[in-house]
Amino acid sequence: MRFLIRNACIVNGDGETAPYAGDVLVENDKIAALGSVAASQADNVDRIVDAKGRALAPGFVDTHNHGALGGTVIAESGLPRSCELAILGGVTKRICGVDGLSPAPVVASQRSQYAAQLKPLDGAIDGEWTWCSVAEFLAWHRGRSVTDMGLYLGHSAVRRVVMDNLARVAGDAEIAAMADVVRREAPLTLGLSTGLVYNPAVYCDQREITALVRAFNQVKPGALFPHLRSESDNIVASIKEVVEASVDGGGGYCNEHSKIAGAQNYDRMGEIESILADASSLIPTMENMYPYTAGSTTGDAIFPPEMRAGSRAEFLARLKDPAVRRAMAGKIRHDSKSWDNFVHFCGGLAGIQIAGAKPGVGDAFLGGRLSDVVRAAGVDDLDSDAAYDAVFDYYAANDGEIAIITHYGNEATVERFFRRPRMAICTDGLMPGPGQKPHPRALGAFPKALRMGREMGFPLEQMVWRMATLPCRFLNLPDPTLCVGADASLVLFDPDTVAESGTYLDPLLRPTGIDMVWVHGQLVLDHGALIAPDPFPGRVLTSPLGAR
Repeated sequence: MRFLIRNACIVNGDGETAPYAGDVLVENDKIAALGSVAASQADNVDRIVDAKGRALAPGFVDTHNHGALGGTVIAESGLPRSCELAILGGVTKRICGVDGLSPAPVVASQRSQYAAQLKPLDGAIDGEWTWCSVAEFLAWHRGRSVTDMGLYLGHSAVRRVVMDNLARVAGDAEIAAMADVVRREAPLTLGLSTGLVYNPAVYCDQREITALVRAFNQVKPGALFPHLRSESDNIVASIKEVVEASVDGGGGYCNEHSKIAGAQNYDRMGEIESILADASSLIPTMENMYPYTAGSTTGDAIFPPEMRAGSRAEFLARLKDPAVRRAMAGKIRHDSKSWDNFVHFCGGLAGIQIAGAKPGVGDAFLGGRLSDVVRAAGVDDLDSDAAYDAVFDYYAANDGEIAIITHYGNEATVERFFRRPRMAICTDGLMPGPGQKPHPRALGAFPKALRMGREMGFPLEQMVWRMATLPCRFLNLPDPTLCVGADASLVLFDPDTVAESGTYLDPLLRPTGIDMVWVHGQLVLDHGALIAPDPFPGRVLTSPLGAR
């Protein structure tokens, strides 16, 4: 396959070269010529594309994505759902296994339990889990993605292999066993992720995190990619915890989906920036964010960690236990220090939006708030025991299969994070099921970042560097900078009009201004038309072994 892109505004991705007018010739999966392409080189091309002065750049990298499982289900377009969402936003590489919740490793006896935990975040596959190791998962995944996909090694997955879902600090022998699992599974992954609000990683201490970071870096260079223990009232101590673990463990650090939750905490930005500056003076660092004032996660995150311990059946039984309800409701209402209390930092039940529920059971409230569930039960006092009974009833009726959008932030904080020079972009995209209303970031994060960059006066070359090249360099992946011989994973977009379209109530509206996308030279988006190549061109992203 040979094609020629004429009259492009080439943004090569190095972050320094100003955009320039030129042509790009692609042969198979590589760039054969760019800039000035001689007429003789363009003979016998299969297609000529007139870019009409639009920007041509390396495909974007989603550094935090939940599409490795349910995202493999084929949508009406013929593309896997996660790839469809990614491509419409100009993304050609996705990094999964985030928040400590990689789909592997897993012991066979825990597959169903773990699949149930991940379902509100990552969706469900067609069929049963058949893998245990990372290698087995990647073998299952091969051929199921149009975009490239890389995997972080998840702390919670590793902990489950050794300790199941036990709600306690690990002992020395257990930490050593987890370190062995990390060293065994690290070669095919890109770093160590953790989610310190999600079970079972929520039960760990800093000593455990440090040991696992160290184990990973004994195999290959790898950063820690954490969902902090608190993004609200204890955010400063929580950032210190994971930065110290990264430094002591000998790895890099990425400040994942950077945010501050809760109005009472917005003034902590200076403290956070100081910690991040100290970290960058000691170890390799990167940051990422989705540029929205709300987040999204699995619905059981609103409950204290002790309620989520053990098996799924035990969790569901606690939902129906009156004594447990009273205790947990009291902790949600009054304790914002010992755990990251989502209801508290969202300003109450009205700050929690329902993004996903069990089809045919809870979908009448999709797009609504937990406060709507309470009022529908005939309760006016949102802080009463009766209000929390209504919420517990709703969760129990849906077997806990709830996804939520958490309205915690403000635009000023989003913009301050966005201005940070090593801030990459991510979607943190959860996989929408039938009729669900996911966070609009799944489609809109990258187009919105380009719009914000345009309106805030960021040079286009800097935005493309942050969205395409910075992540690849930090993750030790091949540099995507456009040059002869470079990979032909490309996005053509209109820098003057590109923007997000989706809202929290209508999240799946397509963004505007993303014209064409190629993955390894194969066209997958052509002016609104999604194209499903056969076979899918997506590759597994891995980084080299060896000391940093």
